Amino acid sequence: MSEQKMQYPVLKDICQGITLMESALQTPMKNVVTVDVTDSLISAFRVLVENKILSAPVKDGGKWIGFLDVRDLASYVSNLYHNQQDKSPRSEKKNSGSVSPIAKELKRAVERQVFEQKRSHLDRIIDIAALEPSINVRYFARRNSFKPLPASATLWDAMELMAKNIKRIPVVNDKGKIVNIVSQSSVTRLISKRLNDSKLQAELSRVIADKVGTKKVVSVHKDTVAADVFKVMSDRNLSGIAVIDSLGGFLSSTNASDLKLYLIHEDINLLRMPIRGFLAQVRQEELLDLLPNVSVKPTDTLAHVVAKLAVVRMHRVFVADPKTGLKPTSVISISDLVRHFVAQEKCETMIKEKSPSVRKDGSPSLRPRRDPMKKQQIESLGPLS
Repeated sequence: MSEQKMQYPVLKDICQGITLMESALQTPMKNVVTVDVTDSLISAFRVLVENKILSAPVKDGGKWIGFLDVRDLASYVSNLYHNQQDKSPRSEKKNSGSVSPIAKELKRAVERQVFEQKRSHLDRIIDIAALEPSINVRYFARRNSFKPLPASATLWDAMELMAKNIKRIPVVNDKGKIVNIVSQSSVTRLISKRLNDSKLQAELSRVIADKVGTKKVVSVHKDTVAADVFKVMSDRNLSGIAVIDSLGGFLSSTNASDLKLYLIHEDINLLRMPIRGFLAQVRQEELLDLLPNVSVKPTDTLAHVVAKLAVVRMHRVFVADPKTGLKPTSVISISDLVRHFVAQEKCETMIKEKSPSVRKDGSPSLRPRRDPMKKQQIESLGPLS
């Protein structure tokens, strides 16, 4: 990366003095949770749920090949959900010859029974995974890069790597063993704790929220079916979407953590709920705030944005002005902040993965991760009729 005039020398100086083994960056568990490439999808995702984590590194023999992310299973299941919706028993053709009414009814009953048996497979994750054996742990791991840093690296080193769209940084020792995983959220929490430094507070207060982030906001109506919301998240490579009311006002947002309810109950009927109801149920069971305040005003400072991200424990906040009915005008993710802080809004080199998008047999396939730097105009998804 070519040298640029730094806008945040105080922040850089603080981060360069923090190693990746800093206690504030340590994972809450004694040992890093990992997944093996030979694990079944259901067992691998249960590891994430049971340990209350969103991702885990995947090992293939003696090599780390990527991360398993909780969002990926919902993407796959939502694809199966949509593909199965129209596969209902076909109505019998009128030109049925001399077939008796009793025979017709018997045939319809058999068709209904077969159809219900097939649909019953969609009611549990373990059966869904079995329907597509080629979609496995290895397939998902390839979608999430494994880019390690040594334990001696600094927080600023990690931020420079995160600016290239790396969501989490595995920290390895001299023997190649993972000793820590630094996530984006841990970075914002640490910076937030350092805001008591008056110089850092002043530095992060020079820029307002309206000057940072993505101006085109992806949003869905509160009555949109949850499965459709997760499909949009998968197609657009998003981990959260704004939820709005009928007037376009901001209500809340989705979060990768919201998928835990589906993973715990293994019931695809949850995906048929309106997204507002889905979010309320998952957050109620997790004893979380049903509608956390994840919005900021356009005039709020970046210091306020960092503090808000740390408090609500989410990966993005939406910029919404009360004067315009809280209609979201932009979104600021942790990735946006990191790129802004390291003066790398446009990365010279993007890490591109070779991920399968459409398989030769024509069976359902997830789209590969898209380039987040490529701007796309996305319209809001309204309620389904």
